[in-house]
Amino acid sequence: MTALSSRTLSPAPDLTPTSDLFRQGMRRLAGACTIITSFAPGEGREGWTGMTATAVASVTADPAQLLVCINRSTWAHGIIARSQVLGVNVLGDDALALAGRFAGGVAPCEKFAQGAWATGATGAPLLADALVSFDCRVAECIVASTHDIFICDVVDVLLRESGGDPLIYFDGAFLGDRQPPVSRNSQENQQ
Repeated sequence: MTALSSRTLSPAPDLTPTSDLFRQGMRRLAGACTIITSFAPGEGREGWTGMTATAVASVTADPAQLLVCINRSTWAHGIIARSQVLGVNVLGDDALALAGRFAGGVAPCEKFAQGAWATGATGAPLLADALVSFDCRVAECIVASTHDIFICDVVDVLLRESGGDPLIYFDGAFLGDRQPPVSRNSQENQQ
């Protein structure tokens, strides 16, 4: 029988990626584009809030649950935490302008001026022409660094009858937004 040699391994170098490297890597993870919505109780439509997000995933089918990750520094986070309800509106590729509107640059009170919005059973705003809208109640909140992970019970599911293609976010842009640069020569040839 051969004796096993004993050797000491040197400690592994710190393999933790920098936050910039991690962000660059996550940009390569394509995600369905959603608008997460909620409302401030007692404020009517003026209390509606929403934001574009891709950090949404199925947890279980029975019971139906989703998870949604929201940065605690966002306006929407505070309203979701208070109301304990949210809507997950999965966007079709025909909703590029709406996705941009909810991604920033528009005052919270003006975001809902575009799109056909209805109120779900929970009170959360739901987009009538989303590919699918999930009306949810928050069941649990898990703190994770700068974000909270909301585990949500799905109260209702609204499917768009016509279906459609999803709006995808990849490498820092909406997939439908990636147009190759037009050269001067190709512009001249089109005239």
